[in-house]
Amino acid sequence: MKQTKRIVVYIAVLLAVSAAQNANSKGAVLVSDQRLKQLLPATVFIDGENVPTQERNAVLVQFPNGKVLLASLIDTAGYSSAYQEKYAGVLLSQTGFTVGAKSLDAGAYAIGQKKNADSVTIYVYNLGGEKVAEVPTERQENLRPLKPLQVIVAADGTARLYLGPYYVPVAGR
Repeated sequence: MKQTKRIVVYIAVLLAVSAAQNANSKGAVLVSDQRLKQLLPATVFIDGENVPTQERNAVLVQFPNGKVLLASLIDTAGYSSAYQEKYAGVLLSQTGFTVGAKSLDAGAYAIGQKKNADSVTIYVYNLGGEKVAEVPTERQENLRPLKPLQVIVAADGTARLYLGPYYVPVAGR
């Protein structure tokens, strides 16, 4: 009888572990800082310039298909004011993904932002500087901690890319 109870408990534990793993595989997950440091390039080539990335303002997200999206702010100090106004960061993705309602292919993209009264629009550019998307954001009040760039993954596995308090949903395809 004791052995039967042990087997039942063992099977229940295996099922619980399996269910937890399946739940995690249905959504995005944040990847460790150690892996981020391995993958984050020191510089990125954007619109004819080799621009430094900011490790302190970078994040790595893994989508359910196992592929990753790396988002980082860039250091535009020393560049023209027009360049600084146009570019704020980069998105590097192994897979197709969506930013808001815009679908993008795997690749490297620059991002910028422009404040319009009470909202912010995120602009996505190819590496040649051509605009490929314009995505409106939503504002989240009372976001803590407030960081210049972050990704927050909800319990249901959905992810939001934040630039300050403004966010857009991101998802792998």
